[in-house]
Amino acid sequence: MSKISSAGISILILLILINSANAIAVENIKKLDIPETDLWDVVLSPEGTRLAFVAYDEKSTQQIFVVNTDGTGEKKLTDDTNKKWGLAWGKDKMAYISFGKDGLEKIFVINPDGTGNAQLILDNTRQGDFERYMVAWGAPSWGPDGSLLAYTSLDEIANPKIYIVNADGTGKRLVMDDSFKQWSPSFSPDTKSIVYVSYPETKNKDELFTVEISGIARKQLTFDEIKKNYPVWGPDGTIVFVSYENVTSSGEKLFAINRDGTNKRMFINADYKQRNPSFSLDGRKFAYAAIDIAGNVKIAVGDATGIKAETATTTPVIITAAPTPAKTAVTPAEIAQTQEEEEGNGVWIIMVLAASVILILVAIALKDYFKK
Repeated sequence: MSKISSAGISILILLILINSANAIAVENIKKLDIPETDLWDVVLSPEGTRLAFVAYDEKSTQQIFVVNTDGTGEKKLTDDTNKKWGLAWGKDKMAYISFGKDGLEKIFVINPDGTGNAQLILDNTRQGDFERYMVAWGAPSWGPDGSLLAYTSLDEIANPKIYIVNADGTGKRLVMDDSFKQWSPSFSPDTKSIVYVSYPETKNKDELFTVEISGIARKQLTFDEIKKNYPVWGPDGTIVFVSYENVTSSGEKLFAINRDGTNKRMFINADYKQRNPSFSLDGRKFAYAAIDIAGNVKIAVGDATGIKAETATTTPVIITAAPTPAKTAVTPAEIAQTQEEEEGNGVWIIMVLAASVILILVAIALKDYFKK
């Protein structure tokens, strides 16, 4: 084996070792050929074979539609005149936000065939915030087993906070009683944690956080001070969200990070704008809203690759009482220290690997020298 080929293989090994973790990507992306191009809130079904979205019907009213991932079998599920947004597709039911009889934003649930449409939580609180396309509070989120729903509402002093409720509308409780706004919750695949958007301790800038559903172990994941929304949990601990390349960018794109906040990267380098990332329950199918420069929206679907294992199944969790919300247990200094330690560990690993490659190259060079 020559010195050049040996060096090339060594460098290749190093690159593979560095990039093998959380190397989730999307392949075979196609855009559905359906008549609606003014649509929003695209969401993939748990099994990954159907999609739901909101669009205008022939009466120019906002309705929920479903369609197969190959573009066939489109069906309208709703027929009332109220605005709709914030779709979430759970194991057995869909959830969405619309206006209740009191004129406030409410969560409704509906079967995937259009039956059983009803308001979920019968109280006088707001359960969603309306803003066309980029919903300020984000959609509700089903736990993977369909037993819990996380959503955003207002606390006693009118700050948006994350709440969890059982699938039948009972057991509502506040997740975390800190002093900051919280929105856009998304359950982890094991139902133990939630990723959400909030502000850090010192600045009113959108950042991603995680917290256990008990309200403890709050952790800040991002520190770039760039607007973010719609975080969803993908396979192998990948979190995909909507953001911008920098603070001056005008077109939002899909980005991904690891669940520890490392390795931020653009998830799909295509389209003028991108919104509404959505994974199937096993993480192997992916969908999003692709927007061209004229504002037309197409539903894009693809296969997620690089997955190491199937998503673990979970035991259904039922809330039987409303416990006292846990206070935030992590200080800003601890958050920064944890982030620095993780980044330091990553740098240390890369340095060790690089040193190993250098030693290999030196050994090869010495071998060739002594042969001469």
